[in-house]
Amino acid sequence: MKKKISTLLIMIMSFAVLALTGCNKAEDGTGDSSQSAAPVIESAVDFYTEVWAAFGEDNKFPCVGGDVEHSTEGPGQFQLTENNADSFKQLLLVTDELYDMLEDDVATLQHMMNTNTFSSAVAKLREPAKAAEFAESYKTVVQEQHWMCGFPDKVVVISVGDYVVIAYGHEANIDNLVAACSAVAAQSNVLVDAPAMTE
Repeated sequence: MKKKISTLLIMIMSFAVLALTGCNKAEDGTGDSSQSAAPVIESAVDFYTEVWAAFGEDNKFPCVGGDVEHSTEGPGQFQLTENNADSFKQLLLVTDELYDMLEDDVATLQHMMNTNTFSSAVAKLREPAKAAEFAESYKTVVQEQHWMCGFPDKVVVISVGDYVVIAYGHEANIDNLVAACSAVAAQSNVLVDAPAMTE
């Protein structure tokens, strides 16, 4: 009888320890429930629309977004189809290798008068763990450009969950983008904030 009671007590204590341990773990498995979970982004367009709204009216400029079929004054969907691939690569200075790292969930936004003033995209990565690799490669590509006119000041890459925000343009516009991303998603992580030209 004593043996049965002892066994029962051990089982109850084991379950109690497991339950308490589970309560102390965050959903990301780090054990720290105070850490913020990765932001849930429904789509690139939805996220960029929130970011654009966070710019504030005084910081906005005439702009256009999206591909030909989804063109709009503001962030627009840019489908990565075979027909759109070349225009996306040229507009955002994305190489074939970088293009292949993206899912077909992209939103773009450019200055209406001069894309070198501000050209940007929010894009979902196929492998979010490679965000830093993507960022460094993108910075190199932008800095190696031979600009003809309307020289951009800065290039930026921001990681937000499974997405990256890429942009180049005038310093004030890029700084406003960084601030707006942070306002919308506190977990935004600036991977690159560098001069667009190295010479």
